[in-house]
Amino acid sequence: MLEEQHAATITKPKQARSKARRQALLDHGVILFNAQGLDDVSIQEITRAVGFSTGSFYNYFPDKAAFFVAVQRYVADAQNARADQVFAAESIAGRSLTDRLRLCVDFAITYFRAHTGLVRSALSYERRVPEGWLPNRQTTATIVARAIIDLPAEQAEKLQTAIQLAFGLLVNTLLHDPGPLRLQDEDLTDRLVQALGPYLDE
Repeated sequence: MLEEQHAATITKPKQARSKARRQALLDHGVILFNAQGLDDVSIQEITRAVGFSTGSFYNYFPDKAAFFVAVQRYVADAQNARADQVFAAESIAGRSLTDRLRLCVDFAITYFRAHTGLVRSALSYERRVPEGWLPNRQTTATIVARAIIDLPAEQAEKLQTAIQLAFGLLVNTLLHDPGPLRLQDEDLTDRLVQALGPYLDE
């Protein structure tokens, strides 16, 4: 019994250290992939900045692509936690289609601005590492499901279409910056909502 307690006492600090080291790698991964693409980042670069050996990286991730996916999931988890607050049922109930669209667009713009490089990387490497974009797709599905809560079927379909159009424009703006819409425009939410407002027929 005492031996088991002693073993548990040793194991918990080890697990805590391991979790902290993995967390440090993920935090640094967010910074790196916001600045560089997947091919531009080396495992040595990932580990050096946090003071780990290159070999220790493989205790947590089998390869760089798996690390890339883990970073995307890590950021998506934070976005999902934010979505829990922004799209709480009591906050959505009774809102107009336009107000719901505005919430969705503003949420996406805030995310894209905070993690421009990371989102761009996920999109750029979608064919090669499809799991990298998957967390973003899942977050979008969650947002849409919450945005259409309590709406009649016809209105729900309209709102879903408007959200898809808005998000598609945002992705194009992020990847290509074609203008006249720019990701950093202060009035970007207003302009997108105004453009799609007539479709919502409100």
